[in-house]
Amino acid sequence: MRPVKKVFLGLGIVSGVVLLVIAGATCYAVSVFGDQVRAVQSVREVADELYEMTYRGDYGTDDFIRQGGVRSDSELQPFLQRFLSHGLLSVEAAAPELPDFGCSTLCAPMAGAEGWLFGRNFDWAKKGNTIIIRTFPQHGYASVSTSNLDFLGIPLPLKDDGIMKRMPVVAAIYVALDGINEKGLMVADLFAGDHEKTAQERGNLSVTTTTAIRLLLDRAATTDEAVSLLASWDMHSSIDWAHHIAIADATGHSVVVEWIDNEMQVTETPAVTNHYLTPLRPHVGIGATEARRDTLCARLEKHHEMQKADMRRLLQDVSFEDYTGWSVIFNSRDLDATYYYRTDFDTAFVYGLH
Repeated sequence: MRPVKKVFLGLGIVSGVVLLVIAGATCYAVSVFGDQVRAVQSVREVADELYEMTYRGDYGTDDFIRQGGVRSDSELQPFLQRFLSHGLLSVEAAAPELPDFGCSTLCAPMAGAEGWLFGRNFDWAKKGNTIIIRTFPQHGYASVSTSNLDFLGIPLPLKDDGIMKRMPVVAAIYVALDGINEKGLMVADLFAGDHEKTAQERGNLSVTTTTAIRLLLDRAATTDEAVSLLASWDMHSSIDWAHHIAIADATGHSVVVEWIDNEMQVTETPAVTNHYLTPLRPHVGIGATEARRDTLCARLEKHHEMQKADMRRLLQDVSFEDYTGWSVIFNSRDLDATYYYRTDFDTAFVYGLH
């Protein structure tokens, strides 16, 4: 690697994924946990409250699908306890908090090259602690994704005080908020603009917002495939906010997926912020979200193609010094992710899929 608002998910998912029932020796941990231990050993702090992790192997998505998925973040907890900790961790959900927020995404063609850039600001009043995760699953596509460790209730900093005590960080794989996979699929979760909660019950695989993003990164190669998968699942949003998912692929096909009255709606668009784009909910959003989207679209209209530096400047222009936790540019040609942390646009962290 070269340096170059607690969430909507009530994901106190694992505030207790933190409490261990046992403290085994390293050799025992390796024999029991295998891939998880190697992933935890890869964790390191690359900047203040910014971490990275690489996971190679099985992290349970087949088991997740076999059990029918989950309908809520609280249902995700026992799955994480059973698979990721072999039942050795005690799980206890924390009460969610909902600070202010305002995310942005834009998909734009690369200047002078065949490829697409997907820029994303994650804006959250409590910036929290971020982890960048590279996953190389046994059955699925490799990907780079991002999670906020505060959503898991994990005590930080992650000190080198034993593998088992740091094991809960592996759960962040299932709390993916954005990412890119080896096929060039790029995905991000944003709030849609009101308190409508999606709770589909059609007898299909049940997913929450972040588990859906994990499965999309693992199993979808194109925007059409991602939309088809989402349509085949029963979506269950977290806490009392609506979410929408921005999706783009290596061809530049860019959409936003939203849910209205438990029905999925798909809108073709290069830019997404925090208001609905479906005509069924005109001008329903949060704060000045439409103005931010207007800025994104106006810049794209002026510069029909963008270099990475152009996208970086645009993300900086629509960022908030006190809110933007991270900005990332996903590159469908080079299959990498370039991060700028907490509005420091002079320092980049680049993660590839090799």
